[in-house]
Amino acid sequence: MSYLSKAALLVATASWVSVASAETLSLTHPSPPGSASGQVLQEWAQQLNEATDGGLNIEFYWQQALSRLGDNLDAVGSGLADIGLIVPAYHRQQLPLAYLSSTATGSGDPYVISRAWNETREAFPEIQEEEAARNLHFLAIESIGPVLLIGNRFYVTPDDFQNATMRLASHYAFAAQSAGWPVNPARIQAPETYTSLERGTISGAASYADQILPFRLNEVTDYLTLMGLGQHANMYYINRARWNSLSPEHQEAITQSLPDLNTAFARLQIQEAQGVFDAIESDPVYPVQIYALTAEERETWAEALAPSYENNVAQAAAVNEAATEIAEAFMGRVDSYAAQLEDEGYPW
Repeated sequence: MSYLSKAALLVATASWVSVASAETLSLTHPSPPGSASGQVLQEWAQQLNEATDGGLNIEFYWQQALSRLGDNLDAVGSGLADIGLIVPAYHRQQLPLAYLSSTATGSGDPYVISRAWNETREAFPEIQEEEAARNLHFLAIESIGPVLLIGNRFYVTPDDFQNATMRLASHYAFAAQSAGWPVNPARIQAPETYTSLERGTISGAASYADQILPFRLNEVTDYLTLMGLGQHANMYYINRARWNSLSPEHQEAITQSLPDLNTAFARLQIQEAQGVFDAIESDPVYPVQIYALTAEERETWAEALAPSYENNVAQAAAVNEAATEIAEAFMGRVDSYAAQLEDEGYPW
């Protein structure tokens, strides 16, 4: 399936592709090439290459082969990798404004989040200044949707944690502490979730739909709870100095490709999530039982989760006073686009 509009990119670049010399950009990514994100990125790379008549090439380093996920901010900022997936949740001190893109409640639809964040980012130069201070140039946001809880039971209420040790998303870890949930949060990054569950280091984990099959998490869990609250956002950046070293023609080719790339990530996450759930429920060897919280059940969680985002805003505001206005504008756009989506549906 094609997620990107090839024709638009070719038309945008056809008049000047012969001007620039060939460039190869390295891209570090934590997932395997067959993952959902990997498919979009490889298609994007191919279309950039074709649109520039071979002038732009991307060399992929999959599964942390070049840098570990938690080190990607330094890897891209230093130029070890030209392009990388960076998780603002891992770098809340360095990227407090970017971390506002990850929400605790409200719509978790990746298309809604992509539209809302891209517009908010353009409206606030403070976000771009934060990126520049880390030697980063923004390319795309990839919302991977709402948190899922996997483990040896369904998590209908926080009491279902039963004092277990679990890998929790940052919003859930904050809520666990502030609300006194019976759980022991463990600091484990996504690629280590499988081995941690397999060895019994943890009995459950917060995860996301696009991580289940690439990391084979259905092999080490029996139950999956769909929370339906907020979402987690990752960013793709290119090293700013490397960006500035590219010819104007190559910069324009990349810039012209980004609206389609952002939409492609959102579309893929939405379509792939349902495919993942169908696959693991019917897997003949490692079937997983799935439960979606009701609206009433979500309210119990939301009451404790809402202060987590408020805390992130307050912490970001201590670094940059624009954070409060940015968060209000972003969440306002989220609500607006969620309502629009309900009325009009997706554009594809």
